Amino acid sequence: MQGPSARLWRHLGWRGLALAGVGVCWTVYGTGLIVTTRAGVIAATAPVTGLMCMEAWGAVWIACGLLGVAAGARRPGRDVWGFAAVTLPPAVWLLAYTIAAITGDYGPGWASVPLFAAVLLLVVIVAALTGGHRRICTCERGGPSGQ
Repeated sequence: MQGPSARLWRHLGWRGLALAGVGVCWTVYGTGLIVTTRAGVIAATAPVTGLMCMEAWGAVWIACGLLGVAAGARRPGRDVWGFAAVTLPPAVWLLAYTIAAITGDYGPGWASVPLFAAVLLLVVIVAALTGGHRRICTCERGGPSGQ
């Protein structure tokens, strides 16, 4: 008999854990965008806050985070939409920070560009290494090795 955490791990695996973990982080970050005012973030995201207010962008981060959490609970191969959801907000922020740094709207923005690029790169690597093809998760195969 296995404990709840072992069963959860057998279901999530690395792929589900990555989606759920990043999803929780995006939800917290989006909440922070809504409830706090940070001059640097406002200046750096000026290229996209003309499209929507910061609170709306916070809601986008939260929604994409919740989609990531939900996708993390799905079977591998049926969760690709979750990876798309968790890559959207940092991709938009990467673009906004890059534009703000290039145009001079927020000169220090160049220092945050590698951070958002690294997040995107790592999420793509996890998605590629854990496979996107549909397969039965180890919790449904039975046995400790998942076979």
